[in-house]
Amino acid sequence: MVGTLVVLGVLAGVWFIVEIRSILLLMLLGIVFGAAIEPFVYRFRRAGLTRSQATLLVYVLFFATIGVALYFLIPQFALQLQALDKGIPQIFESLRRQALASDSTFISRTGYQTLIRIESTYDRIRTSPSIGQSQVVSLASSAVGVLFTMVSMMIVAFYWTTEKATVKRLVLGFFPFSKRTRAHAIWDEIEFRIGGWTRGELTLMVIIGIISGTGYYLLGVQFWLALAILAGLMELVPFIGPFIGGGAPVLVALAESPKKALFVLIFVLIYQQVEQGFLVPRIMKNAVGMSPLTVVLTVLIGGVLFGPIGAILAIPVGAAAQALVNNFTRLQEDRIADVLQDMELSPLSPAEFSSPLGPPPSQDEPPRRPADSASKKSEETRPSAASAWVGAISRERKQHP
Repeated sequence: MVGTLVVLGVLAGVWFIVEIRSILLLMLLGIVFGAAIEPFVYRFRRAGLTRSQATLLVYVLFFATIGVALYFLIPQFALQLQALDKGIPQIFESLRRQALASDSTFISRTGYQTLIRIESTYDRIRTSPSIGQSQVVSLASSAVGVLFTMVSMMIVAFYWTTEKATVKRLVLGFFPFSKRTRAHAIWDEIEFRIGGWTRGELTLMVIIGIISGTGYYLLGVQFWLALAILAGLMELVPFIGPFIGGGAPVLVALAESPKKALFVLIFVLIYQQVEQGFLVPRIMKNAVGMSPLTVVLTVLIGGVLFGPIGAILAIPVGAAAQALVNNFTRLQEDRIADVLQDMELSPLSPAEFSSPLGPPPSQDEPPRRPADSASKKSEETRPSAASAWVGAISRERKQHP
């Protein structure tokens, strides 16, 4: 009877979590954003502001920065979108001519057919959208839902930032006094990783957008601003994002001339190598600390459960989970070290455990007598294998904290 009730309780809990997964995702977005702005809130608090006032000031500066950027970028971006809408047929036509003129059979046949299918799909969507009244209502509802989600996320982030100290005290109160220091350290490590990942991704998006936009403008690529914004946004997409952000300008340049496409490709490869070799190690240093295999699995699981947003947020969540696992492993090592330190261990010689690899005992050697007090004292002062093992663990932690 008790086992049945436990199983039913677990199933009910799983069902409840599945039903409120959208709310949990919204809370996670708010916590991630709150962790990202925490260092700025702390700096304003040092100036004498309360946590609520500091958070509001950060919000004002954040929206002011976005507003100024949109004020200067939106007019040029709108013009380029209009030009892109009118120029897409010419781009397809140029790509088809170059595919037919190629000496490669694969490009002239497969590439040409692929371009025909892509163009026909684009024309069908553009000329006959067949948007009915129900679809208009659905689109409007989706837009309102996105706006509601953003506003809710900001509200959750505000209250999380202002009430975090209370929540932390409440959570730590469930731990015994001997474990609260470690639990507090784990909390700070998780918050540091989540906030570091968010700030690092936003910084990379801005830097890549500026670098790519400047390069596309100097190389004379059409729609350079739209392509730069695309490159910056694709930094959020794991694995395939850089390929999409770098491949789009190459195709646009290829529609003009293969020579320009080659120059754009070289520029894309250079800035991506600079990003991977210089920017990412310095901006994202100690932010996540996950192995590539763990990142792949985490992104796949997040994408299956929550879609694209889940795939993006899976990395900070996986980093938090890995921090918990690492601390649990350290706790187990500490327990083993404490146990071994209390044990009297000393290495045995081959003769003492009658190893066939060791030399036979000498016939003239007198039998071993019990150790006197002086010899016992010297053996007590001699470092044991346990002490050496514990020292090795300590040195390894100092080298790899």
